[in-house]
Amino acid sequence: MTRDEVEIRELMHTFARALDERDWDAYANTFADDGAFEIMGQRRVGRAEIAAGPARDLTQFDRTQHYSTNHRVELDGDRATASHYLLAVHVPDAERPNEHADVGGRYLCECRRTSEGWCFSEVRLEIWWTRGIEFEIEQA
Repeated sequence: MTRDEVEIRELMHTFARALDERDWDAYANTFADDGAFEIMGQRRVGRAEIAAGPARDLTQFDRTQHYSTNHRVELDGDRATASHYLLAVHVPDAERPNEHADVGGRYLCECRRTSEGWCFSEVRLEIWWTRGIEFEIEQA
């Protein structure tokens, strides 16, 4: 595995970890300044708009866990395509951990090397399944 592949895989892990830690700056910084994120019919462009989505939508949950698995990276110079599977658990009330909204799917990513290192230029979430209580995002 090349250093670039390792860095892009770490980018995918940072993306997931920042969501669970509610570190919206770290989450936003996984994207290029002009990056875009597509989720459930929404397209969010730019770091501020991208970070505003989970800052609004995930704070309704006491706890979340975002698992990032099955990483694939294909390099092409200073650009790369990547994907990873998602399993996300959203617990609205920590006192009732048996009630949660679960989502499974895949992130499709376009990455580019910047002066800050590897960043996402485009991420699209494909939701393949849901289970448990309904998971919704607010329409921007």
